[in-house]
Amino acid sequence: MATLFVVSSLEGWPDIMINSLDITKQGQGPSKEFNLKGMVFFIIFILIGSFFFLNFFIGVLFLRYNIAQAEENKGFTPKALGWMDIQRLILQAQPEYETTNVPQAKWRKKFHDLVSS
Repeated sequence: MATLFVVSSLEGWPDIMINSLDITKQGQGPSKEFNLKGMVFFIIFILIGSFFFLNFFIGVLFLRYNIAQAEENKGFTPKALGWMDIQRLILQAQPEYETTNVPQAKWRKKFHDLVSS
C-alpha cells in the first residue's frame, strides 16, 4: 500500500517502476525488463490514481472553501451581503483620471496636459 501511495503521489515512481520491471518468478534472480506487464500496470495506475487523487484533493479544497465562506457570511441577510459586495466593488474601482474633467478651452487644456504629464 505504501508503494502504491508513493506511485499515486508521483514522487519517485520511475525508480519503483524500473525495479518492478526486473522481477521474475519466485526463487529466481532479477532479469532486465522481464515483467513488461508491470510497466503497463504502473502507467494505468498513474493515470487513474493521480486523476482520483487530484479530484479528491480539489474536492477537499472546495469543501473547506464553502465552509469558510458560510462561516464568514453567518448572520447576514442576502440583502446585506449584496450591499457589502457593492461596497467592495466601489472601493476597488479606479476611475480614469486622464479622461475626466478635461477642459474645453485650448489654453486651459494645454495647462491641464502640462500638469497631468
